[in-house]
Amino acid sequence: MSASPPPSASAAEPDDTEVQRIAFAQCVATLRRTLLTTPLGWGLVVWVCWGQVSQPALLAWLGLALAGWVTGHVLLLRILRQGTDVKRHHLLLLAVAVIDGACWGAMAPLLMGANAILNASLAAILCGVSAVNAPVYITRIPVYFAQCGGLWLAVLTALLRVPTPALIDMAALGLALLLGLLCFYLHGIGARVVEGIRLQLANAALAAQLGEALAAMAEQAATDALTGMPNRRSLDQTLAAQLSMAEREGRPFAVLMLDLDHFKTVNDTHGHAVGDAVLRAFAQRVQAQLRRSDVCSRYGGEEFAVVLAGTSAALALDTAERLRLAVAGAPLVPGVAVTVSIGVASWRKGDDAAGLLARADAALYAAKRAGRDRVSAG
Repeated sequence: MSASPPPSASAAEPDDTEVQRIAFAQCVATLRRTLLTTPLGWGLVVWVCWGQVSQPALLAWLGLALAGWVTGHVLLLRILRQGTDVKRHHLLLLAVAVIDGACWGAMAPLLMGANAILNASLAAILCGVSAVNAPVYITRIPVYFAQCGGLWLAVLTALLRVPTPALIDMAALGLALLLGLLCFYLHGIGARVVEGIRLQLANAALAAQLGEALAAMAEQAATDALTGMPNRRSLDQTLAAQLSMAEREGRPFAVLMLDLDHFKTVNDTHGHAVGDAVLRAFAQRVQAQLRRSDVCSRYGGEEFAVVLAGTSAALALDTAERLRLAVAGAPLVPGVAVTVSIGVASWRKGDDAAGLLARADAALYAAKRAGRDRVSAG
């Protein structure tokens, strides 16, 4: 049985579609959480404008902001329910961002006026909104560009008002510079964040491949390549576990040592390929007669060992006889009939693995000396 090849970096390279899907989903989830805190920003605007802006104008902006907020939530919920598909929902996410930006930018035409201090305060709030939203869109920077565009275009509409609000031209210019700088620097940061997602997926894939390779290697190390049964190493581990349980709980168990009679004759007469087929068929027939808690291991050559968990001496002898009859009852492969000799050793207080195996082995050879195709207890 050949060893599994080590995981390669190319095999673990994540699909770009999956990377973009995760980045998109993160942006949607973060934006939804951010929208939940948006009413706090409205409270700040109301506090700044109270007594300095007419109530109709303030209510008009709050109504517009609320309508945009509800629309954004509806669109985001639709995206989440349909599974955040990038191609399908990219335009919907862009719409949410543009609406959100435009609603904030609408403060300029609706709330700014002749009061220069108020206008400066509102301009500062708009700059803060732009800065706070930057991390929200870090995995989808083009969507942040859309939000900034919606905000800035709404601010520009204030220039059409007569009379033009004080400092609105400076606010528009300053906001444009801020948005330009944010977009310039965030583009590179966003690319690195997405690359980080790619690396996380690659590392997870490599870890999964490594885990599979280690599991396969562990299985190969404990499995006989010819029969697929546990090998001697696995037998030692099984015996250690049974001995520990027996010493701790006094729970009985037994070991059967099985050896195919005159197996050399099978190889000499029919060839080693047939001999290998006989060994595989023998292992399968023995396993079919055992319980799930019992373990059959290839001990070496044509010799096998069976560990019978929770089994008394009398039941172990009955099981051994059943195995003997199952093997002798029909040829293991067409035209090749074989028998098996079995030695039985039941655990006694103070036994160790070597002593238990030695007693089972001695019982096996007693069965062979007595004429083979029989069971002997040791």
